[in-house]
Amino acid sequence: MSLGFGDAREDDSVSSYRQGNSIDSLYQELMVSSGLLTIGGKTQKVAFEDLQFIAELGHGSCGHVSKMQFNDNVMAVKAMPRSTNPVENNRIIMDLRILSRAYDCPHIVHSYGYIITENEVMICMEAMATCLDLLLKRTGNQPIPEPIVGKIEESEFKTQGSVIIRILQNVIHRDVKPSNILLDWNGVVKLCDFGISGFLIESRAKSKGAGCPPYMAPERVRVTEDTPYDIRSDVWSLGITLVELATGHFPYEGSDFQIISSILELPSPSLKTTDGFTPEFCNLVDLCLRRNVEERPRYAAILRHKFIVNNEKANTDVSEWFGEIMT
Repeated sequence: MSLGFGDAREDDSVSSYRQGNSIDSLYQELMVSSGLLTIGGKTQKVAFEDLQFIAELGHGSCGHVSKMQFNDNVMAVKAMPRSTNPVENNRIIMDLRILSRAYDCPHIVHSYGYIITENEVMICMEAMATCLDLLLKRTGNQPIPEPIVGKIEESEFKTQGSVIIRILQNVIHRDVKPSNILLDWNGVVKLCDFGISGFLIESRAKSKGAGCPPYMAPERVRVTEDTPYDIRSDVWSLGITLVELATGHFPYEGSDFQIISSILELPSPSLKTTDGFTPEFCNLVDLCLRRNVEERPRYAAILRHKFIVNNEKANTDVSEWFGEIMT
C-alpha cells in the first residue's frame, strides 16, 4: 500500500483532495489490505466476526476501544465510524497512515492491521496495561516518585524524539497527554492515537483546532493569530504531563475556557526544589513550559538535558513499582 504524504492542515480538509483522490478512492485503496492481520509474523485474513469481544476499554468522540480476542491473541480494537465528514475521515486515514509507516517502531503501539466494514474502520493493536492518566488515578492521584517519573519520561522523551526524528520525520502529534501515553506490563512507554497528527510544512504547522485544549501550548490557543507552530508545542504538552505526574494533579483549574485563559495570562506551571524536587527536574520542566516558543527546546536538546541523561543511567526499576501499583 502506498499513500502519499502531503500538507495535512486540518483546515484544508483532506490533503488527498489536492492530490486528486477522493475519500472514496482512498478507502478503496485501503480496502486492499483490509482484514489482513499480521500476528507473530504470520499474516491471516480475518473478518470482524472472527473477533471475540472481551470487554470495553474506553470510548470518546472519535470511537471506542474494546479488548477482543482472535484465536489465542488478545488485542485492543479501536473502532471508528465512517463518516461523510472530511475532517473525521482525515482522522481515520491519518491514524492508518502513521501506524503503517511506523509498523516496526518499538515506541508506538503495535498495529496488527485493520478491518474496514461498510460502517466502521477498526484498527487492531497490541493490548497495553494502562495509560498514564489511569495510572495516576490508580495511585489515588498521589504524586509519582521523581525517580519513577524520571525513568518514564526519559523513555517518553526518547520515544517522542526518536519517533519524530527517525521514524515519522516531519509529523507533529498535536494531542500529547497522559491518556495517549501507554505502558505495557513492563512499564515500557508507547504512544498512541495519531488521528489528529499533522505533517509539518517546512517544520511548521498551521491549524489551531486539533488536540486537547488543556494541554495545548500558548501559541496554539491564541485563536486570533495565524502563527504557525512546530514540534515544540508537543514539548509543552509533555511538560504539562510531567507536572501532572510529579504533583498528582493537573496544574490548571476550571473549564476549558478558564484553562485557556490561564495558559495565556498566568505564569507557566513549575516545580520547586522546596517541594523536594531536584534542580535538574525543575529546570527541565521550566524549559518545556517556556511561554515563548523560541525559548522552548526541541527534542534533540532535551535528550541531552542532565535530568534525562541522569535517569538514563539510573538503575530505577519501573516494572517493580508498576507491578505493585497494578496488583
